[in-house]
Amino acid sequence: MRHRRSPTYAQQMRRRSFALGGLIVPLLLGAGPAHPLDLDLPGEAERTIVTYECRDSAEAEPRPLAVEYINLPGNNFAVLPIDGRPTLFVSVISGSGAKYVAREKVWWTKGRRGDLFDVNRQDASETTVCRLKRG
Repeated sequence: MRHRRSPTYAQQMRRRSFALGGLIVPLLLGAGPAHPLDLDLPGEAERTIVTYECRDSAEAEPRPLAVEYINLPGNNFAVLPIDGRPTLFVSVISGSGAKYVAREKVWWTKGRRGDLFDVNRQDASETTVCRLKRG
């Protein structure tokens, strides 16, 4: 039987608890009060909120979309509102740009553009096209 040694102080300091806060738990547990969710991931989290202007079609009025990006060494997330609820997207390999997925939804960014779509869409016109909001 092997015994794990306790981590050294330096190892403990390198490992930081990453708190997503009350945003994500309702998505994972269903309805009810929000509780913080702690993920023990190495590295320090860099959190950035980016605002886009999005259109569901060329004729639609633009609407704002705030996306929170959470980047750690080896792990990247995006939190987007889907059907009025914050939803955690995780990064996956893409041929170009940054691609995040949550269930059947895909958020794919490249440069100043972001596309939000359902993998089961019937046509490319069923894509919400977003542009980085200026100033």
